[in-house]
Amino acid sequence: MKIIHETAIIYPNVTIEDNVYIGPYCIIGAPPEWKGREKDSQGVYIAEGTRITGLVTIDSGANGVTYIGRDCYLMKGSHVGHDAILKNGVTLSCGAKIGGHSVIGENTNIGLNATIHQKLNIPEGCMIGMGAVVTKKTELSRNCKYAGVPAKFIGFNDRNHLSQL
Repeated sequence: MKIIHETAIIYPNVTIEDNVYIGPYCIIGAPPEWKGREKDSQGVYIAEGTRITGLVTIDSGANGVTYIGRDCYLMKGSHVGHDAILKNGVTLSCGAKIGGHSVIGENTNIGLNATIHQKLNIPEGCMIGMGAVVTKKTELSRNCKYAGVPAKFIGFNDRNHLSQL
C-alpha cells in the first residue's frame, strides 16, 4: 500500500513501488537542476519500504532515473539531486543534501545538514556526521565514520565494521 500525502507533488515520470510513504509538501520528479538539461527528465524510481517524511525534494535524472532503494528513510528537508542513486537502507537525516550523480552505498547514514558534493561515491555502511561536507578530495572507505568541514575520517562505524570481521 502506498501512502502519499495530498500536498505532495509527484511528477508523472515517477515510479513508486508498494509500501512507500510520502509525507507532506514533498516534490518528487521535478526536472533536473542541470543548466541546459532541464528537458531531459528521465524520472525517479522509489523502491518498496521507503519512507519520505516531508519537505523532501528528489529531482528527476537527466541521464537516467534518480533511484531510491528499498527501505530508505529520507527525513524532513533532505534533497536528492538528479541522477543520484541511494542504495538499500540509506538514511538521510533532516536537511541532508546529496549532489547529482552521487551514489550512496547500502546502509549508509548521512547526518543532519550534511552535504555530499556531486559525482561522489559514498561506500556502504558509512556514517557522515552532522554538518559534514564531503568533497571530491575526501578519501572514503566502507563502514567508516566521517565528520567536519571538509569531512575527515574519525573512526570505524562499529555497528557495520564489526559485522564484517
